Amino acid sequence: MELNTRFIKVTLVMIAVGIWVLIFQNAGIIPQVSPRRISVDSALRVTGSVDVDNTVFIKGSVDANIESINGYSKFYKDPRTGEFYVIPVTDPYE
Repeated sequence: MELNTRFIKVTLVMIAVGIWVLIFQNAGIIPQVSPRRISVDSALRVTGSVDVDNTVFIKGSVDANIESINGYSKFYKDPRTGEFYVIPVTDPYE
């Protein structure tokens, strides 16, 4: 009988600890181990790095630094054919 009571007490303590861990993870006190899936319809500010496994649809404008993507040129050279293509960019200073 004592063994059965001890098992029940240990099981209840483990359940209570698990519930508190989930509460602290949802509150942001303990970091979550698995990545979070986020789906929103409104504006979202992202800081840091993000791994995207699927397609991302963007409404509105996105600032892209062509110099950091393609060097200092507005031209793109196709490595397969060697042809140059103009990247359509607008200069805000014109």
